Amino acid sequence: MNTIKTSALMILGSILVAFSFTACSDDLDPTGQIPSPNNCYPLSDVHVMASGYVKTLKNKKTGTLGEGNEFKPEDFVIIPVSEEEAKAFDDGDTGEGGSSIIEMYRWTTLTYRCKTADGSQKDLSELVVWPYRWGKDCTPSQLIIGCHSTITSDEQRPTNFTNMSFASEINMLALFANVLSQNALVIVPDYEGYGITVSSPHPYCNRELTAEQVVTGAKAGLSWFEDQIKMMDDNWAAAAIGYSQGGAVAAGVLRYCQDHGESALRLQGAVCGDGPYDPLATLKRYIVMDKLYMPVAPALLLKGSIDTDPEMKAAGCIYQDFVTDKFYQTGIFDIIRDKQLTTDDVQAALLDHSLNFGDAGGFVMKALTSEGFVPYTQNNLVDESGNKRDFELENGKGYNFCTVDQCLKPGVIAYFTDGTITGDVPESKLKALEKSLSKNALTADNFKPGKGFTFFHSTGDEVVPYCNLESVRNTWGTDQIQTLSFQSYVSLHVGTGTVFFTLYCGDLVDEILKGTWAPRERTVG
Repeated sequence: MNTIKTSALMILGSILVAFSFTACSDDLDPTGQIPSPNNCYPLSDVHVMASGYVKTLKNKKTGTLGEGNEFKPEDFVIIPVSEEEAKAFDDGDTGEGGSSIIEMYRWTTLTYRCKTADGSQKDLSELVVWPYRWGKDCTPSQLIIGCHSTITSDEQRPTNFTNMSFASEINMLALFANVLSQNALVIVPDYEGYGITVSSPHPYCNRELTAEQVVTGAKAGLSWFEDQIKMMDDNWAAAAIGYSQGGAVAAGVLRYCQDHGESALRLQGAVCGDGPYDPLATLKRYIVMDKLYMPVAPALLLKGSIDTDPEMKAAGCIYQDFVTDKFYQTGIFDIIRDKQLTTDDVQAALLDHSLNFGDAGGFVMKALTSEGFVPYTQNNLVDESGNKRDFELENGKGYNFCTVDQCLKPGVIAYFTDGTITGDVPESKLKALEKSLSKNALTADNFKPGKGFTFFHSTGDEVVPYCNLESVRNTWGTDQIQTLSFQSYVSLHVGTGTVFFTLYCGDLVDEILKGTWAPRERTVG
């Protein structure tokens, strides 16, 4: 399992990333081969926004090994560097205190032209990262297409990674294949509705459209790189990776390339973690669970369909058709539209609304205490003995939730439970929503998968339930895909994401890129 430890080492270095930011210029220095365009995308539509350099330091003073002989994050320091320092880098360089430089990287942000939800062509934005060694051959032999998870704040977009915290997922995606042993060009697009298209609605879980945009972005980044920097290795191959929404997007990208005969990206497979591959099954599972640990999730599903699906618009659907008045009054749809709050911030805002309005019949969240889950309202801040309750309010950890009837109207719950029409929601609108969610399933339209579909999913995921993997597995069968059912004490969605990136993703990508991928079913953890 040496490659697993290598993967963990790569990611532990990358999660501490900070970057330099320099104004872009026309002096994009080629290294090694003389570049030439591959003509897989019209370069007249590609424009550079910014670029910079970063280096990775390993601290020799600590150099300690953690559990499983893996390096600890504190053993690494990632710092921005100037162009001059990047050019001066050489193997064996040392920093202050005896630390050694492991690797140097170059990044840029681009815009590219693509189809959008309203049917028009617009500029979208993306991040491109690659290894950098001035005067030495650093020809990428791999292309990694990174697909980011659900975000609700525009500051979390890939092209804003220079301002993110050290542990951001975008930093993990951006440098996933570029630390130590790998040698890849990494492209991480902003989805529509973020970055340069921040004023547009985000078509959440729109499988075909998002896949087309990511594929177009990858082709644009590849064409720009080969035109402006250098040619890829003759035998390069590509893989897509992602977790949560990113897992569904990565799978959608692979399906899109197979479905449309798209060969320019040489995509060999996709490694997909805990993704919502079946939005309709996900909504139904929420109703059965009767617990919404992230109430923003069904709101995102509804908003994506209502704002960007022409058939939903034709049916006259609005948010209030499907959600309760008290959930609508939290301002959840305005929060999603404004893209100022992170998912943790949204959870905090909903908790605050519950505290201030729950006792008066408003929206109510339940939070964990030593007594179990208790409605988080003013009247419950103290227990029956007058003692202050110890509410556990850690956002994103699964410690607070609301019941489904706090969010969805009775007619929605009844229809997606057993098909009952109660009358409080028009049947035509319920069927429009059902169709909108169904057509975005990964398995929709009798698609038959080719090679390379790899799915990793926690059996206890409370945000993207395990039914999503079951939907894919039951439709396609285990002789067509590779599945890893993750069983561990780390079962919650956020914690599983860390495990996915640090312990499993590297090996799974290696299998794809080295041609050793094979369909199989495993239980891990």
